[in-house]
Amino acid sequence: MSEHKRYLGDLIGGSLMLRESQIIADLLLTEPTLEDWNKAIVEENILQKPSAASAKRNAATIKKRLESLNNEYLQKLAYSGTEEATQLMFAATLINAPILADFMRIVVTDAKRMYREALSVDDWQHFWQERGRLYPGLLEMSEASTYKISQVAFKVLADAGYIDSTKHKKLMNIFVSPDVRILLSEMDRDDIVRAMEP
Repeated sequence: MSEHKRYLGDLIGGSLMLRESQIIADLLLTEPTLEDWNKAIVEENILQKPSAASAKRNAATIKKRLESLNNEYLQKLAYSGTEEATQLMFAATLINAPILADFMRIVVTDAKRMYREALSVDDWQHFWQERGRLYPGLLEMSEASTYKISQVAFKVLADAGYIDSTKHKKLMNIFVSPDVRILLSEMDRDDIVRAMEP
């Protein structure tokens, strides 16, 4: 996999999808075979999607975001309440898509330090151009793809509660729960905790 694709992770795959992520985390804990996986996603339609194609697409995205995480993490995600599960899924997304973690650490932190009330589309565009110096592959992507990625990035921030909505992008305050902090610390991912507390 090329460097810029690793940096992007599966961000383009969609928003946080919390309900679906908890279901997939629960499924992954059973260590399903490919046959079990397809049966659950397609035949049983555990994600309750209108088509097999969308079920497979969403499930694949979530699996990519979760597959590097241990069983303790998956268990906590599957069985925690909404607030904690949201933070765990956001952290999983940041681990999978380092570009979003950098956006939090660089742009969101800076906006908070400057006491700005909201983010803007320009913030993402400037950040994208600047990251393109380190990962030239980003600048070779089509305009449609880069636009979709920016939309998904803001949707993920809204789902995680860091902005009030994708329309206004007003910055909100989030406090990482002690359990999430401990879990990430045990995984040597204090960098993710820092990204979650701009």
